Amino acid sequence: MGLVALFYYTLIILLVSIMTSAMCLSTFLVTHRKYLGFACIGFLFYFFDVALVFLDDFTVNSTGTMPESVYFIGSQVASIVTGCGLFTAFWLMVCDALDEQRRALQIAPAVVFVIASLAVYAFMPSGNTHLFVFYGMRTLYLLWIMVYIAVRYMGRSDALRERMWRHRIGYAGVLVLGAAVLIENVLFLFYIDPVLVESGAVPFFPERNFAENALMLWMAAFIGASCYKLLSIHFEKPPAEAEGRVGAFINAGLAGYAQHYGLSARETEVLRMVLEGKDNQNIAGELSLAASTVKVHVHNILKKTAQANRQELMRDFRKMS
Repeated sequence: MGLVALFYYTLIILLVSIMTSAMCLSTFLVTHRKYLGFACIGFLFYFFDVALVFLDDFTVNSTGTMPESVYFIGSQVASIVTGCGLFTAFWLMVCDALDEQRRALQIAPAVVFVIASLAVYAFMPSGNTHLFVFYGMRTLYLLWIMVYIAVRYMGRSDALRERMWRHRIGYAGVLVLGAAVLIENVLFLFYIDPVLVESGAVPFFPERNFAENALMLWMAAFIGASCYKLLSIHFEKPPAEAEGRVGAFINAGLAGYAQHYGLSARETEVLRMVLEGKDNQNIAGELSLAASTVKVHVHNILKKTAQANRQELMRDFRKMS
């Protein structure tokens, strides 16, 4: 009964992974936000990562040879590929969201992960410690991402901290479940007696960490909610008619950009005119506002978007839209 439950449980994880990947792709095609493209790739890699469970079962059943240990987890080279793709996609998603432009820093974590995992696979004696260190590389990759986010949060930009604070529940969930991944690995590999598994007292030994599955489900819910909001904005506020390609481009990305940074309706109006290249005086005339009021709105927009001036604001809008 336990194996049947595990089979359907695995199918659910696969289904959630591929559906979340498809939702991220759909939202990326509508909004052109890079981080959603990376999220799409990440969940696609996780789909194949979980599917490796079936490959291992097929290999064992087709050969008729039972593994020497209940701790057997096959396809370690394939796991390196899927693990690297998964966590690198989410690392690049964070880099894009926090505007990390250093190419070396974007690539280095993936290179370190692959080299370290291959070294453990090739040179470390097989056994529980081998598996713990091998799959611990994933936990270390996740830890690196969370440490980077914390360092950026501790930076000097108040606007960036305010923006990141809005996602504190999502970050907290990742931290808690990331710790649970490590704890579960320790328990299953070092504290649960293999005899209990072989005797059936423990109904099955999972080839994948349940806490890791919960972590991915949490991220799927978190990113899925973001996709839903973005698609709702584009559905409820479709781009208005505009003359020329520039106007159409601004209209297509304005609602999503304003929602991302928490701009008010008036700030969104001012932002549109700033992106059109109008100065404060012209904006004041068109909106029937005092020039000083427009100046305050522009200042608030720059503060919320963490941009130093109008030129950087325009570059950020082009990048996000």
